[in-house]
Amino acid sequence: MSAGITRSVKIRGKTMIYIRYNEKERLNKMKVVDIRSIFSKRNIELFDVGSSYIYYAEEKNEGGHNDLFILEYNRSTGKERLVTNYTLEDPTFVEHLYAFENTLILILENGGNSMWLIEIDKTKGTELNRRKIVCTGAFRSCIALDADHILIYMGPDEANAGMFSQYTEVTGCECLCYLYNLRTNIKHFVKSPLIAKLGLQGIRQMESHGEKYLVLLDPFADEDIKRGYYEEQRWINADIRDNIWLCELSKLELELEAGVENISKKCIASADIKALARYMGTDGDKMYFRAKEFRTGIEKICSYDVVTNSLGVEAELKLPEDRNTTYIVEEKPFAVFSVTKGEKETEVKGLVNSEAGISFENSLGAFMSCVENRYIICRAAEKSADGTDFLCGCSIYDSETDKSETYRCSCYLKGNTLVLY
Repeated sequence: MSAGITRSVKIRGKTMIYIRYNEKERLNKMKVVDIRSIFSKRNIELFDVGSSYIYYAEEKNEGGHNDLFILEYNRSTGKERLVTNYTLEDPTFVEHLYAFENTLILILENGGNSMWLIEIDKTKGTELNRRKIVCTGAFRSCIALDADHILIYMGPDEANAGMFSQYTEVTGCECLCYLYNLRTNIKHFVKSPLIAKLGLQGIRQMESHGEKYLVLLDPFADEDIKRGYYEEQRWINADIRDNIWLCELSKLELELEAGVENISKKCIASADIKALARYMGTDGDKMYFRAKEFRTGIEKICSYDVVTNSLGVEAELKLPEDRNTTYIVEEKPFAVFSVTKGEKETEVKGLVNSEAGISFENSLGAFMSCVENRYIICRAAEKSADGTDFLCGCSIYDSETDKSETYRCSCYLKGNTLVLY
């Protein structure tokens, strides 16, 4: 089961679960889109959920070869449409799919030094661009910055091990980075050490009033490691610092194509050896981060408004008195919940961007999210009849009607829309 992209970090010895959603949909009421009948016994992967359409990929192995199908589901008519399909001659190909307003971008790679980049018209399904891109090293990751630009990260391979070793020694970066421009079909080597060092794990995207930004996450190390440096700081002279940067995407792309090393960026948060600064999420005009002072243990959720350039404190995080209480964080759209699991019920309280105050039965599953301060979404799991496998699904609890439903299927949550498939 998937809900966007999920990752976890440790905070105060507890596990905070980050559920990342691509963007926020402002709807008056939660919408459930049930398309399980279409996907019966089909292995599909959703990659874009919009207000009118849902896009997904399906891979089949027929006649000894793999076929990749890209499909569209019309939420108004309830009908499925084939956008395009490809026969994957190399069975080791891995697909990376990105959706934009008018186009889809498909990248096929097998971990080598080359990849196929295919640009597809969303409506007609025709190819607008097809290029084989060859880079130095072995493919590690990629990210579409917008419909026109792709960042590609390459790591060391056997043929270039010596060169990568020298490159890492000089720059401190483990990967080479390239920016590919789909309009000019030109590949640019990225000379900015910061962009090359951060990789996918250090880049987040946000948009405010039509302007697109990149949030660059540059922590010194894991929280426990940095605390260890703080406790031994009398022996340390280095500048041990966490930084969170913000840059305008359009300007960054021009600078990277021009070979600029010191890119234009604004420092939103910085913490030396005595403190901690960690990105948490975005919502509308605001980017949120967690700030902690090691000496006092005071920990706060802070925000930065990209329009007013103002910093604010949204909440203070206190060590839960109950060991069964954890903080659950939704990265985009940003929200923080306090979740306390009792013997029979779980209590959810909204701390930031939520006014929820709801209790539900533990039998519904593990808390995932709360929509409109009313609907609780849970990850459910139960054993199969023979007790060998766990059957995953999701549950929806309506706190106003005190009614719940459980579905044995995959689900995808984006904003206020829950897709069952």
